[in-house]
Amino acid sequence: MEANQFFQPASLLRFIEDSKLREWRERTKQQFKKGEQLCYPGKLDDAIYMILAGDVRVFHLHEDGKECVLGILSAGDFIDLPSAFTEKTSGAYSIALTDVEVVKITKQEIREVVQQTPELSFTLLTHFANQMQDVISILEQVAYDKVEERLIKMLIKLADTSMETDEWYPLPAYLTHRDIAGMIASTRETVTFLLNKLTQNGTVKIENNRIWISSSM
Repeated sequence: MEANQFFQPASLLRFIEDSKLREWRERTKQQFKKGEQLCYPGKLDDAIYMILAGDVRVFHLHEDGKECVLGILSAGDFIDLPSAFTEKTSGAYSIALTDVEVVKITKQEIREVVQQTPELSFTLLTHFANQMQDVISILEQVAYDKVEERLIKMLIKLADTSMETDEWYPLPAYLTHRDIAGMIASTRETVTFLLNKLTQNGTVKIENNRIWISSSM
């Protein structure tokens, strides 16, 4: 099984000077409880959040209320990083999947660090190129794959193969059916129905309120 985290963020912090990271981490911290909204369009014009602890879902919201999930971010990631490099208003929302702690970093600071660090520039370019390929792949799946096929591919991407137990791989504990539906352009009801079907045929199981997939999937 080939496993890839959904829109895996770039590992940027190792390219940033320790003194700069210490300065950022010592700033006034903001806490958000599980389920609270961190960002929405227009909230932060000149800054973005760096996550110190917790997990965050980033998504766009369609006019009919459906979510299009852009990715899952964790400690060390920057929420809505692309907005630091464009003059357009971001349309991204973000919700805390667990209790979250963040600090605010100005977009100008992000740009200055990138300009001063060639390795970071290359890593960002690689990350955005990979992200674009992921978007193209998802568009192709939405256009040509059945919902069940999209679901299976996403489950494989989300599975944590480092936590293999008796040939079963877990998905992150905080993921809900609604989260997964937003990742595959479907509905929560459809995802629940299909997960029940996959459970019956033995390729998925629910254990301790967590989704597990078989290594044979």
